[in-house]
Amino acid sequence: MKNKADELFKNVKTLPSLPPVVQKIFSSINDPRVGARQLAEIITTDQTLTLRVLKLVNSSFFGLRGKVQNIHHAVTMLGFSTIRQICLGVSICNKFKNLKTTSELTGSSFWAHSVASATLAKKICKTATKLEPDACYTLGLVHDIGKLLLMEHHMNMFVQTVNKAGRESIPLQESEQQVFDLDHADVGSWLMRKWNLPRDARRSVKNHHSANMNAISPISPDAMTGVIYFANQLAHHFGLGGSGNPATALEEDKFRKFFGKNVDEMDIDKVSLHEEVHVSLEILGVADNVPSAV
Repeated sequence: MKNKADELFKNVKTLPSLPPVVQKIFSSINDPRVGARQLAEIITTDQTLTLRVLKLVNSSFFGLRGKVQNIHHAVTMLGFSTIRQICLGVSICNKFKNLKTTSELTGSSFWAHSVASATLAKKICKTATKLEPDACYTLGLVHDIGKLLLMEHHMNMFVQTVNKAGRESIPLQESEQQVFDLDHADVGSWLMRKWNLPRDARRSVKNHHSANMNAISPISPDAMTGVIYFANQLAHHFGLGGSGNPATALEEDKFRKFFGKNVDEMDIDKVSLHEEVHVSLEILGVADNVPSAV
């Protein structure tokens, strides 16, 4: 599939790049040697990110007493995981928030779906897996990143796929395959390969619609794929955002088999979830500053 994506984007001179600091932060997720001091050192190599994080930490969102002066202090006050999520989320959203969107898939709906998937991935991974929640959050956030590239560089064709999916009530990825001979999951995985992200991360994005869940368990090497697969479905199930996909339903039997619980047995409060997603959109800067539909 890599060659098909290469062909599709062969005339694109500049693809979005992942800042070195983000690569280092993502790599730190499963590194037990990285503590608060080491994380602070990584973040402070990027002055823009440092200033953005300090501004957020000192905002009314967090209501901290006294001014936070440096990143190490921020990590101490808000916790390792929260600061890492903010850094990864802010950097990724900032890279993509100004790309073109369509009336069929607006920036606000896209990011709401992505943030909801990220939030749910972090929640559900704790139920049955030993995966790092921050990694699940990040991959939930970027699982649909291939759509942004398709919209940016092949807008007319992408609109065709969305319209076709809606008109025929078929999954968007099926419509994309018919038009592009690949789908947004393939494109997202291809981009993540260029970012040198780990294999399990790439596979979770590539297979977030097509995974064979009968062959994946919470302890299998592809457990991450299962988490992202169901987080995407749950975001639709709870009505959070939109992905341009009219045919994504929660596969409840597979969900119960994977997690050992029904959805209503999970610790997911719909009201709290909506509030958490809204706050996250504000923090990541994609609530009011989403691109206008074209």
